[in-house]
Amino acid sequence: MSGPQRLPNRLSVEEYRSLATGRRIAPKSFNRPKRRLVSAAPQESALPLRFRLPFLPPSVNKLFATIRDTETGALRRVLTAQARRIRKLICAMARGRLAPDALYELQVKVYLNAYTRGGELRPVDVSNRLKFLEDCLCHALGIDDRQFFRVTMTKIHSETEQTEIAITRFADDERERDAA
Repeated sequence: MSGPQRLPNRLSVEEYRSLATGRRIAPKSFNRPKRRLVSAAPQESALPLRFRLPFLPPSVNKLFATIRDTETGALRRVLTAQARRIRKLICAMARGRLAPDALYELQVKVYLNAYTRGGELRPVDVSNRLKFLEDCLCHALGIDDRQFFRVTMTKIHSETEQTEIAITRFADDERERDAA
């Protein structure tokens, strides 16, 4: 990473609801704090890092839109407005920095309505939602996604959709045995 990076400092309740629902809500106060630049020196966040998203990450099918460049006429793939909103929300919730040389474990629990009323499984593929979530977390925490040495994703039947994320240090048993 080169130089300091802009990340949201804090979200108000109105901003959080706006990002989570996609509807623009006007802030009640005009005296909002200015956003600060994050220092270039990495500072380790407290691990384990845990937070909950009140929605499911978007599917790969809904991440990109194809547009035509007005100047050249070439087709371009860009992130959809929904994907940009979700990336901004994840970056705001996963504030901090992780050590750029450490290894981590990512645990994702996806809560969704997995069954129809007839008891059949819904055709929901949660694995195609993981890559975008990983990329957003790595961007927010200042690490590369190759540092996630163990990634587990669990689908849990629930009436409300949400995503729980936990990041911990990766403890490789074989590496620790060799060092001893």
